[in-house]
Amino acid sequence: MMPIVNGLEAAFGNEMAFLYMNAVDDAEGQKAFDSLSLPGHPGYVIFTPAGEELYRSFGILREHNLQEAIEGALSNPIITDTR
Repeated sequence: MMPIVNGLEAAFGNEMAFLYMNAVDDAEGQKAFDSLSLPGHPGYVIFTPAGEELYRSFGILREHNLQEAIEGALSNPIITDTR
């Protein structure tokens, strides 16, 4: 997933921040993963600058699905993943 996420960061990095965390590091990444109650990894969460969650998903995603979520978050702050 890293090549896909890195490509999306290159495309959208000027419009939003990307934060990478290790969900099994026994530190900050794992605490964040646990506090967000993500049921699997990799996990993806998109927040507004104010901290409101707009999108959440986990597992292997197709690039276009994650790209659509990012574009949706940037253009319309109310999107959900129906998985």
